[in-house]
Amino acid sequence: MKKILIFSNGEQIGDGILKLVLIYQLRDRFPNYQIYWATDKIKTVYDSVLNKFVRNYIDVIWSQSNLSPYFWNNISDKYELENHEFDIIIDTQKTVLRTIALKRIKTKQFISATANWIFSDVKPKIGHQKNSFYVRNILQMFDLVSTFRGEKKFKLEIPENIKSMLSKIFINNERYIGFAPGAGQKEKIWSLKNYLIVAEYFEKKGLKPVFFLGPSEKNLKSEILKFNSKIIFPEEILKDISGVEIVMASTQFLSCAIGNDSGTSNMLATNLCPLLKLCGPTNAQKFINDDFENIHFISSRDYGGKDMSLIPVEIVIEKINKLLEPRSLSNKPI
Repeated sequence: MKKILIFSNGEQIGDGILKLVLIYQLRDRFPNYQIYWATDKIKTVYDSVLNKFVRNYIDVIWSQSNLSPYFWNNISDKYELENHEFDIIIDTQKTVLRTIALKRIKTKQFISATANWIFSDVKPKIGHQKNSFYVRNILQMFDLVSTFRGEKKFKLEIPENIKSMLSKIFINNERYIGFAPGAGQKEKIWSLKNYLIVAEYFEKKGLKPVFFLGPSEKNLKSEILKFNSKIIFPEEILKDISGVEIVMASTQFLSCAIGNDSGTSNMLATNLCPLLKLCGPTNAQKFINDDFENIHFISSRDYGGKDMSLIPVEIVIEKINKLLEPRSLSNKPI
């Protein structure tokens, strides 16, 4: 069987979710290949919290290979890479020393955009347009060695065991709306009071509010419950699977979700339900791409500045109402 190696500098949760767009195309693009995924210095979430979502698409993961560009060292101090030969290696990062180190691995074709494609055996045509969304640029690298031109839209594939666990929380024929009210930086947070006003509004319309809290946001739970004791916290109910898996898989059951620019809202970006992201300091334009057609934005910049408090509650409610319009009255699992 042929072998292909995809090389990156690592994936944390945000990058890992965005790159699922290309992960889910690997089997279509390279159907007769054994697929390897390798990182250099940084770990990849594909061999930890996101492994269940990618294991049908990647055969072997080499995390933190720690490659050396120097011929007097082994290629890797962790894996015996001298014993491997690939048909294709695709280098998705652009640091020259890493690319030089990667080229020490035997391969028939080497694809890399590093240093304006100088190391690459196949180069894009003159006039090639770089895409603002970096995952699209990686897909264009795939195009150089793959004839696949499918337009299959990305949707997260939920493992059946996780779906079964969540079905005990999300009752069939009920409607749910998800909230991710936290963020790593205070200036990215729309006030909890506003989220609770929105939750109350949609609860009166028959949508049960579901809140997703990160590890540093657990202190919000008591304040939320004071406002509404019926609010659901899935991560507090299910203890046998990770919080990341719970948040991502829950989108299968939500009619809509809303959150700040945060890691948790990135987990809600699965294309399984509409996601409304509220942005202030972050430029919303950098997230807009055709692969995540179910992500929508409201930016405080449209209301006078980068302060999140500038986003009006009534505008958020109006936007969510529009997102809910095409969806059926019951959000049944696929």
